[in-house]
Amino acid sequence: MHRRSFLKTTLTFVLAMIALTMQASAFVLPAQRPVALFMSDREASVVQTALGLLQSDFQRVLSAEVKRTDAKAQVIIGTWSGAGRERLAKTGLDFSWLEGQAQAFILQVTADGHLAIAGSDAYGTAYGIIELTRLLGVSPWEWWADVEVEPKDEFRLEDGFMTAQAPNVSYRGIFIGDEDWGLMPWSATNYEPSSVGQIGPKTTQRIFELMLRLRANLYWPPARACTRPFALTDGCRELAAKYGIVIGKDAQEPISITGFQAPLMCEDDGFGYITHFPTAAEGALPQGCGVYYHASYLGTPHDYLWLGTASPFLMYQQLYEAYYHGAARLWVLNVGDIKPLEYQISLFMDMAWDIERVHQLTVGTHLEEFYAQNIGRDVARLSSIYMKEYFHLSFQRKPEHLACTRLDDADWVQVRDLPWSEKRIRHRLGRYDLMQRNVRWLADSVRRTHPHRADAFFQLVEYPVMVTAAQNEKYLCAQLARHGLTYLSRDNVDSTWMRSDMAHNRVQELTIRYNEQRGGKWRGIMSSNPRGLTVFQPVPHVLLTEPIPEDEPAVADFNGASYAAATFSGSDILSPVLGLGASIRAMPLPCGHSLTYNFKHNYLRQRFSVIEIRLLPTHPIDEHQRFTISLDGSQPLTYSYDSAVQSEEWKLNVLRGYAVVIARPQVFQPTGEHSLVITALDDGVVIDEVIIRK
Repeated sequence: MHRRSFLKTTLTFVLAMIALTMQASAFVLPAQRPVALFMSDREASVVQTALGLLQSDFQRVLSAEVKRTDAKAQVIIGTWSGAGRERLAKTGLDFSWLEGQAQAFILQVTADGHLAIAGSDAYGTAYGIIELTRLLGVSPWEWWADVEVEPKDEFRLEDGFMTAQAPNVSYRGIFIGDEDWGLMPWSATNYEPSSVGQIGPKTTQRIFELMLRLRANLYWPPARACTRPFALTDGCRELAAKYGIVIGKDAQEPISITGFQAPLMCEDDGFGYITHFPTAAEGALPQGCGVYYHASYLGTPHDYLWLGTASPFLMYQQLYEAYYHGAARLWVLNVGDIKPLEYQISLFMDMAWDIERVHQLTVGTHLEEFYAQNIGRDVARLSSIYMKEYFHLSFQRKPEHLACTRLDDADWVQVRDLPWSEKRIRHRLGRYDLMQRNVRWLADSVRRTHPHRADAFFQLVEYPVMVTAAQNEKYLCAQLARHGLTYLSRDNVDSTWMRSDMAHNRVQELTIRYNEQRGGKWRGIMSSNPRGLTVFQPVPHVLLTEPIPEDEPAVADFNGASYAAATFSGSDILSPVLGLGASIRAMPLPCGHSLTYNFKHNYLRQRFSVIEIRLLPTHPIDEHQRFTISLDGSQPLTYSYDSAVQSEEWKLNVLRGYAVVIARPQVFQPTGEHSLVITALDDGVVIDEVIIRK
């Protein structure tokens, strides 16, 4: 008994000592206790600014004040190439990885349970501090999307924790574009009232804080005539140095520094399709190459300034292609008014920081992580599912393009029908109806169980889904009513028109609710009528006599990824970008690769079949964009689908989300098993859908 008791006591003591040892070697910050922190006063301004954010975040998360001291410091922060080297060396950690790196940091728990943050330079140190704020659970969007900070009883990093990071793209920036209908009026009339149209220093500081939290370091200020220039707005330029922000102008002058050799800029066409990718020679230029990309657009054939509908899946595919063709010096995103492009901005900056992490994570998982960070893990999965549907349906037709009108074109002034069948219209209405019912249920759940998250949920999920659903109901019910059709069997034509009118009113009501959140904090930021365009007005009640077109029947149809076999050329491995294209399973097809689609049918025409191939309306990576098709082993036929920006073909393609090639291969065996082979002759071909008709 005594021996057993002694062994039990000894074992308990040993386990307790092990637990204490493990606890001592972990980094633990209890709530409501001061945080002892060392950082030299000689650190650069951007580092001091980042520390100020960390101090604020410690207060909000742990109710803990920061005590600046070297004695028994729990957190040691410094720049390895500057003021912090001597103190960091005393931690016994190896920071040699930082040598020669730019904007890099190491964040590591020491053997005695302290935390060291070392930067290769001032930017790296600042971003290391920002990484700690993220680990604390503070979202970069905590102010801009009203993401409430969740208090904790303690903050812990386990023994051995270490992260070492450096950016893939050197300059990561935003351009405030077309601010006339959102950011400028909100700033000048609400957030910091001014007698002139301007985005003042108070707003600029909020923008720069967001950028620092997103690890962005380049700013192209607003340039519209309605807004006082950044350089002439008192107090703005001084903030740039404080937040480590470099100022540029546009794609011709991306960085306004004397002697800076501008990189070759690769721009998209306004709709997310990059028009030029660097050649091998261009990629080797000493000044490097960059990307200017739109998530918001003012121009022909039609704007999209209202909602954040730019496809994150397309953004990923195009930016990934650009990066691996050498566009890695500078990336800038046209962010419109910042809101409501929160997710696109986050994805863009995360790719610019660590493109392979996003690649391995996938965009779908990254989207879920975004919602976990901003509205809670418990609703993140459902939120991401509904937003994937939102992005998918918007890719097929953006809510701003439902009127079938065009800008600066006298032939496209009046509202006209979408080229869709009654079946497709009803199917789309049904999908939106289901999505908004699901989102309404989830919103009620959030308001009931986590009311502090309700505002963020409304801004990031509920508003975009509900107003897009209403905009579709407004135009699609109007299209049915124009042809004497009803939405539901119990409706009549008049009540279907009423549905359209009520949907228009619902958009206005939801937008007022958005602007009045937080006691009117966002009043003026969200316009449901940017530029006063036709698409944002009630739909005129007009009757038409011609019928809605029918769908043309298909023998077989495939999404890009539904191939039966693939032939590789070289070491490339084919994989679809899930979520990409109208089919959401579009397949990039590198040069020399082939895809085979098998189908069985006994009624192909004796001489020729009609095959409709829908492709992402991308632009050539090299000189051309060609592919061949072969049906049942026949002689391959070559097709090209290059379309010049602003051509009629390009306008059709970007509005509907795909380019079309109609092939008529000869049929040698009308009955039985058939095999269609598509082979890329150039890089950049992306197969979205294949439709085979008789």
